[in-house]
Amino acid sequence: MENKKILKRLKEFDPELWQLLRENTERQVSMLSLIPTDSAASPFVSYLKGSTLGNDFIGFHSVEHYGRTETMAANRACKLFNAEHAIVRVGNLVAASRVVLQALVKNGDKILSFNLRKREHCTGERMNYQFIKFAIEPDTFRIDVEKVRLLARQCRPKMIIYSPVNYPHNIDYKKLRKVADEVNAILWVDIGQNAGLVAAGEIASPVPYADVATFATSDALHGPQSGIILCKKKFAETLERAVIDTGHASLKKNVLAALAVTFHEASCNEYKDYARQVILNARALEKGLKNAKADLVCGPTENHLVLVKLKSQQEAKTLVEKLAQGRLLVKAETLMTSNDRISYPVLRLSSLDPTTRALYEEDMFTVGQALGEFLQSPQDSQSIKALDAIIKELVEGLPIFSDEWLPGVEVSREVDSDLMMKAMIYGTM
Repeated sequence: MENKKILKRLKEFDPELWQLLRENTERQVSMLSLIPTDSAASPFVSYLKGSTLGNDFIGFHSVEHYGRTETMAANRACKLFNAEHAIVRVGNLVAASRVVLQALVKNGDKILSFNLRKREHCTGERMNYQFIKFAIEPDTFRIDVEKVRLLARQCRPKMIIYSPVNYPHNIDYKKLRKVADEVNAILWVDIGQNAGLVAAGEIASPVPYADVATFATSDALHGPQSGIILCKKKFAETLERAVIDTGHASLKKNVLAALAVTFHEASCNEYKDYARQVILNARALEKGLKNAKADLVCGPTENHLVLVKLKSQQEAKTLVEKLAQGRLLVKAETLMTSNDRISYPVLRLSSLDPTTRALYEEDMFTVGQALGEFLQSPQDSQSIKALDAIIKELVEGLPIFSDEWLPGVEVSREVDSDLMMKAMIYGTM
């Protein structure tokens, strides 16, 4: 059945669900998201997720036996990241993180973690670990690797975790590896939304130095919602058995196929161009914010992230709501430092989704300027209205996923007159 006919039948059969679909689509089309985890899946991925492969059942799975689709996805992940081993059958990053912890550390073990990352995933009696924090220095807003080394020597952790979700700089992974070796600790790097920039070679890869690396495929890589575990061969069997023991026997073939095409896309020139543009756009966003006198921290950015310091946590919550009224989606976070008494409320901004939608440096400078001016404004209804007008003009006619990032597609600069309809059938086009 044709996609438009399916939508028509759905509207007639289940108007409540159809309305939910329409509202969600309208939000994605009419607003601009600077949230790091927001980024549309590629049309190839969307098609495969909704394809007949979803009807196939994988009836047998073990450490020794891979299906053809899983083998393809795992091999492509290894090739893209130059990894020794890849596990691709875990459904999301939280599950992947729990697998790594349950496989490689024991109850009571000490874990030295950047900003206490992964502690939020530790629930249940079998996941009782001693988390110890390392963080940026409050005076430099940088990680001092020498201080991390001294802290590691003092606490002798079983595992060191680095996950740069709140850090716009790139760390020296070789130095971090030396710290781990000195105390005989496992080094786990969760690449986060930097996975795409690593895959494209725009920033350094932790894979040669980390014992384990994890990431989600649903944001920077434009893939399905899934979690990937890369590891050294010496940890492969232990992690594979933990995956099965914790109930992650397999993914459906449609998701595995979507993962396979995700890694293939990320190896193409179009994706490399996208990753390059992500960094240029982040710098332009930062420049626009600076021009409007916004209070930035941890700059200048070296990846997709830009952090804006706020006055208080309460302001952060209210600000997020007001910006949404002005068509701008942002996320507020608490930026930890190595001093437990010092932390900062920030907006964690990303250029990933705007780049996916085909915004460029001039556009992102405008976004940064508009956001910065709003921060300096009374933030009243008139201020919201002014922001709304700027963002509306920028996003009007933009696709959710620009054709120019899709390999083998001839790019058209014409505005799609049926944008909402195209977006609503996006997942089964």
